Amino acid sequence: MNSKLGSERALTARRWVARAVAVLVLGGLIAAVGVARAEEDPFAAGVDALAVKEGDGSASLRAKLKLTKMEPDMLVLQVQALDDSAYPDCVVTAKVLMAAEAQDKAFRLIAAGKTYRFVPLLKRGKGRVVDLKDAATQSNLGACYYPKGTRLVAKVTGTDFKTKTFQVAALYLKP
Repeated sequence: MNSKLGSERALTARRWVARAVAVLVLGGLIAAVGVARAEEDPFAAGVDALAVKEGDGSASLRAKLKLTKMEPDMLVLQVQALDDSAYPDCVVTAKVLMAAEAQDKAFRLIAAGKTYRFVPLLKRGKGRVVDLKDAATQSNLGACYYPKGTRLVAKVTGTDFKTKTFQVAALYLKP
């Protein structure tokens, strides 16, 4: 009976060893396939795989222009609402946080604390096609994407009394 018990234990031990070896071999195969798969998968490298070289692919339309100093014809605005129903042209409804120092007729109509409508101007080429190479146009196209509460600096160039809007030549993110 002792020998039968010993042989059953030996058989059980051999089974466990065989199972452990099978698991190790299977694990090694899975790991090898995973490494090979990672070499094929462009997203296996994580965020670095999505990096684009400078000048390749698309670029952000927002904040292309850098504000160097405030000029007398500039206002500080806070976005209240956007109307982009005529995209790429849009109307930004914004509260004036700081009025312009200029005393032209257009600027005398604008008071701090009040809300007005502003239309960022887009440079257009033949056939009214938007010129995407113009830096001011790129920045002004971004106006359609600013969320409510965004602070902007706007360079106002005129008024359109027919549509009751102020025309903006350039938009800058408020630093």
